[in-house]
Amino acid sequence: MVRFSEMRGNDRAMCVCYGLLAVAGFVFMSSLAIAYVLENSDRGLGIVTGFVEEALSNLAGKFIYADLTLVWAMLAVFMVVEGRRLGIRHVWAYIVGAPLLALAVSFPLFMLVRQFKIAATATSTEPAHMRTCGMARGTQR
Repeated sequence: MVRFSEMRGNDRAMCVCYGLLAVAGFVFMSSLAIAYVLENSDRGLGIVTGFVEEALSNLAGKFIYADLTLVWAMLAVFMVVEGRRLGIRHVWAYIVGAPLLALAVSFPLFMLVRQFKIAATATSTEPAHMRTCGMARGTQR
């Protein structure tokens, strides 16, 4: 795999973007999770079931929960396909990480690793814009 210090141009910019999104997602979502846990600390081990019950307590919550679940499933398919295409190991960890950490953390992390793989497999003759658009070597027509 190519090192970040060896990257230039679009690959480097995309890695910075994905890294910043993962950090922002972690900070934002973990602060919300900590606030929820502190507010509901009296529930003990029932805090997870309480969270799911509250998330599904009205139609707006059900809508958001269903939408995120469907997006998670679609992104899981994308991650498996891209993981196999690019040889990314442990794709299951990004998929399982979505409900455990947050989709806002696990997906940018996957995209970061994906961008590193794309940069590593790209040849110097390919324009940078073709690499980041998923047109890696062998997929051009």
